[in-house]
Amino acid sequence: MTEGASTAGHSNGSRGFVRRVLYPVAVIVAIVAVVWWLESRDSGGSSPITGEEYGVRPLPEALAAATGGKVAAEEGALAPDFLLEAVGGGETRLSDFRGQPVILNFWATWCRPCRKEMPQLVAAYDRYREEGLVVVGLNLQEGRAVIEPFADEYGIEFPLLIDRDGEVGDEYRLLGLPTTFFIDGEGVIQSIYTGPLEDEVEGTAVQGAIGETELDRRIEEILGDG
Repeated sequence: MTEGASTAGHSNGSRGFVRRVLYPVAVIVAIVAVVWWLESRDSGGSSPITGEEYGVRPLPEALAAATGGKVAAEEGALAPDFLLEAVGGGETRLSDFRGQPVILNFWATWCRPCRKEMPQLVAAYDRYREEGLVVVGLNLQEGRAVIEPFADEYGIEFPLLIDRDGEVGDEYRLLGLPTTFFIDGEGVIQSIYTGPLEDEVEGTAVQGAIGETELDRRIEEILGDG
């Protein structure tokens, strides 16, 4: 056998080894890595008080039985319950607000429409908090170091929670940010809005957004049912 033929044979053998052995191994390693990532994503931390995992939690039976309705992220259904850490310390469970109307707003600091609408939510909370309105800002997968300066900048005084692994956002079937759920005192979702809540401009609502009067209308709807 000539030197060239020997070299070619060695090269073909190497390629065959790569196809038969290395490629399958690489595929298996990639699959294992994806499975590990998905499993690790399921943990968003746990409560130092109760030991429960943060994220979606079963709605207490007594509260579910009180309305006799199904639990789902849709209008007319009971809002899915969750337990999450609060930016200012401690933790919050959505069902703790049963008996009060709640605006549940999903947002993130990188979301420009979220930044644009935040003054509306702050103003609405200031107007209606004495009537029992609760506003909950649920941040998706950011940390305190990012959220706290944002809260200071916008003068946010309502609770801000962190959905570190996105589990709650998944449960609420978000199609985009911001998304806002209007929940009455019985825990029933009265309406859902995807997009920024913006002021009216020269008496005409901004295209694609809820004008201030529409926001007020939705708040009055859940206040009346609370």
